[in-house]
Amino acid sequence: MLIQGGILMHRGGYTCGDDVDLAEDVHPNFVVMGSRVRIRTGTILFGSVGRPLTISDDVYVNAKCVLHGGAAQLIIGNRVTLAVGVAIHTDSGPNTSPLLQKDFPILAKDVAIEDDVWIGDYAVILPGVTIGHGSVIGAGTIVRRSVLAHTVVVGNPQKILRILEHAKLKCYACTPP
Repeated sequence: MLIQGGILMHRGGYTCGDDVDLAEDVHPNFVVMGSRVRIRTGTILFGSVGRPLTISDDVYVNAKCVLHGGAAQLIIGNRVTLAVGVAIHTDSGPNTSPLLQKDFPILAKDVAIEDDVWIGDYAVILPGVTIGHGSVIGAGTIVRRSVLAHTVVVGNPQKILRILEHAKLKCYACTPP
């Protein structure tokens, strides 16, 4: 429960499809989940009334991840795997200093993780990023710019390690029927 201005506020709930497994300490706030979703211990899921966090089908979220939507839309596609400690943010806040906000204003931008993406341990995805389908984000990578489909990205600053050309040839989204 949250009390704001003397008014009792209830935290948002969630809706989900079939066969969803949430660890006991996971309490989704304004989240819409598909089917066959697994979310492990210590993970924080946060959306808002107008912009629920959307998690599609066949998604695995390992322990201690932070999926912080709410200020903007956060969408996780089908068959996405998030390793331990992944953080995804749709805004740069909080920054409570009016002095710092002049030079570093809080910005909120949508984040999309497309289908068939694997994000490694402790990677951080920042506001405004789209991770293209079939991509891999290496452990510890800080992703500040969008990633094209079938790309392996590592490091800080992020750099392209390679393009998965063989995956493009078999990709339903990249290859016309």
